[in-house]
Amino acid sequence: MSLYTKPILRFGLLTPVVFNAVLLVVVMVLGNKLQGIRRVKEARYRDQMARLAAIRSMEAEIAPKRKAFEGQKRVLQADPSQMFTRISDSIVSKYRHIELERTGMVFPLERGRIGRQVQSEAGRVKSSFEGGFGPMQETLLQVESLMPQAMLEELKITRKADVMPNKPMHLAFEMSHICWKAPEGTP
Repeated sequence: MSLYTKPILRFGLLTPVVFNAVLLVVVMVLGNKLQGIRRVKEARYRDQMARLAAIRSMEAEIAPKRKAFEGQKRVLQADPSQMFTRISDSIVSKYRHIELERTGMVFPLERGRIGRQVQSEAGRVKSSFEGGFGPMQETLLQVESLMPQAMLEELKITRKADVMPNKPMHLAFEMSHICWKAPEGTP
């Protein structure tokens, strides 16, 4: 090799080959890095689309139930003592005097054992009824199904044999309910 061919080989062939090899390695490394970033972003996109599809399906399932929920919100925000009175009046009026009779209803100011644990506005209702077990069960069922915020705190059942000797199944029911009221701004 002559002095003339050495620099030509060094700068004409070897340098471009090394430069192109380094450039090729850099391009391959950056390409792999970009492909990794693209895979991560595509996975996030697929997850987001799956979440949106799940949200749409949940919304389609919940949308028809909104009107019923609005009714429940109104029930929970209404005055519990008036609702309790209205419900018990409607049930008692269905039965004859001998089958079921409301003998008392009091709204005490103290909150009671459960009422102290409730974090929202709550009222107590102490009521007493006389009659048969079946009508009383229906009354409790109606109160507790139409007023989801009413909780039975205390129930005492005694037999009223001295009043009606020929009706041994005549019972006296004394019960206490705690009824909480939802605050205005809560869903």
